[in-house]
Amino acid sequence: MNRQTRRYLVLGLIVIGAVASAVAMMQARVFKVLNLKVLDSHFLLRTLIRGTQQPKDVVLVLADQKALDTFHAVQMFWHPYYADVIRGAGLGDAKVVGLDLAFGVPVEQWEPNLDHILAEAVSSSPIPVIVGYVPEFNTNQRAIPVPVNMIAAALGLDAYPNLTTDLDDFIRRQELFEAPNATGEPISRSLALRIVEKFLGSDATLEASQIKLAGQNIPATDRSIYINYAGRPGTFKPISIVDVVEAVAAKRTDQLRQWFAGKIVLVGSDSKADRYDTPFFSSFGGEQWTTAGVEIHANTIETLLNRSFLADAPMWALLLAMVIGTGVTVAIAASYPASTAVPALLVEGVAVVAITHALFQAGMVVSTAAILTSMTVGLLGAIVYRFATAEERGALFQQAVSLFVSKRVTAALDAGHGIKLSGKREIVTILFTDIRGFTAYSEKICDEQGPEALVKMLNQYLATMAGIIVSFGGHVNKYIGDGILAVFSDEDDRAVPGDHALRAVECATRMVNVPSEFQTGAGLHTGLVVVGNIGSADKMEYTVLGDTVNLASRLESLNKEHKTKLLMSDSTEQAIRGRIATTKLGSVPVRGKAVPIELYTVSSLLAADSKIEAHEPAKTPIGVLNA
Repeated sequence: MNRQTRRYLVLGLIVIGAVASAVAMMQARVFKVLNLKVLDSHFLLRTLIRGTQQPKDVVLVLADQKALDTFHAVQMFWHPYYADVIRGAGLGDAKVVGLDLAFGVPVEQWEPNLDHILAEAVSSSPIPVIVGYVPEFNTNQRAIPVPVNMIAAALGLDAYPNLTTDLDDFIRRQELFEAPNATGEPISRSLALRIVEKFLGSDATLEASQIKLAGQNIPATDRSIYINYAGRPGTFKPISIVDVVEAVAAKRTDQLRQWFAGKIVLVGSDSKADRYDTPFFSSFGGEQWTTAGVEIHANTIETLLNRSFLADAPMWALLLAMVIGTGVTVAIAASYPASTAVPALLVEGVAVVAITHALFQAGMVVSTAAILTSMTVGLLGAIVYRFATAEERGALFQQAVSLFVSKRVTAALDAGHGIKLSGKREIVTILFTDIRGFTAYSEKICDEQGPEALVKMLNQYLATMAGIIVSFGGHVNKYIGDGILAVFSDEDDRAVPGDHALRAVECATRMVNVPSEFQTGAGLHTGLVVVGNIGSADKMEYTVLGDTVNLASRLESLNKEHKTKLLMSDSTEQAIRGRIATTKLGSVPVRGKAVPIELYTVSSLLAADSKIEAHEPAKTPIGVLNA
């Protein structure tokens, strides 16, 4: 498996892991609530974009503050006013009346005839009157029957006005049918559904959790639908019950028709006790951002009548969206620098919100929170992967650089100093080695075994020699054909100040004595050089410059005529004197030098019967072979 394939595989696993993690996290309560809050943002965004559209099918008649200030009776005794609204709706040619009111007990014992007035209004109305029935308030109907409830039940006009709450107690969905019970009793309908059924003249059916209304399927989950809110609280402009009662009393039929003709009249209260949190709720806005229960029913009715249903996207579609979004995120984070990736990821996030909102507008609820969560997890995974691979590439780069240039350059790059044309003066020991008789030997090997064999042998030789140089703390500056230019300085790894000459001589002695197909000669000189990068911005080389380098090369070439393996200058010999036994071989003139250069070699390298004067060390020599 090549590197690119492996990279794609790892990134693919990050995407799959991120999607799986997001799906698992979305099962937790906190993420479920987060998902609901993000859904709320779509309602807010839609309202900001298109504004509020006035609903056309529902009119609210409210028991509001004006009614409380006008009617002096306690609200539980307002039966005559509700009866007037029912009569006014009939006179105004409304199609259906819905009472989002709870009549828990009869009031006959306190106010005779009031129960009869309301029950008579319901039974005699020319239009259907749906009466809200709250089981919690009517647990003792047989012992204490409420006439209006009894009449509504007998006429099939009863329904439950209970609202359906989410995990955070917000109202976003509405149950249309109660759950079937084991006794086989008729299944109760919600107030909104029963009103719509009477408005359309067609009853809904519930079969195997599938709801049909007027021959069309309703996208419901657990018998509930999303309420597609028309707008903020107050979108449905209400009429005070006081105004309706006055219009009925004054027989202003034209006014009643103007209000109610062809519409649903929904009667309820906007009291604080009957207000709820919906997608438009703001904890900073106060009570006006809660929605009256009667208006929530009105929004549910409009959703059913207009068939403006919101349905959850199929799971496969959500997973596909998560995979695509996370895949793009991971690709961006793993491929581009932060300066490019950050704005690109922001654009992607905005695009996800825009696309999911467009789908919301079209009636499909795609979990924006799930997609963004998956993208976030994928982003974290991509960042971890990028840091891990960057560290791996950095180590590989450092290793590669150190193979071609000095460790000093590598350290400078790693420290962030950059690469620039520069240099400095430094006292070092230069070691120059070469293979004796390499030209003739190479021709022989090429003729007998071919050039590949020669290259293989040379590479093995150079690898061995470079390994010895590194073991003594030096660094190979360059290969010159079959020769090696090595530098020893006080800045080498594990160097002791002033020991570079000793390490260089010990290294050279080891190199010329190592068993090999080739015979090695070495020249050493200690002196001042310029160390640094030379060349141009397009091509540069890290090297050492100066007479010290040239002299070391010249000393190496003199080995042939002196029949030696190693030659060093007097400056190198002085730096190691007393630590390695050396032998003076004489002096030799050097071009460009006014004074001849004295030549020395390591005594142990000379023949045992040599008569040449030796400079013995002051103490037991440290033989390089023991280094």
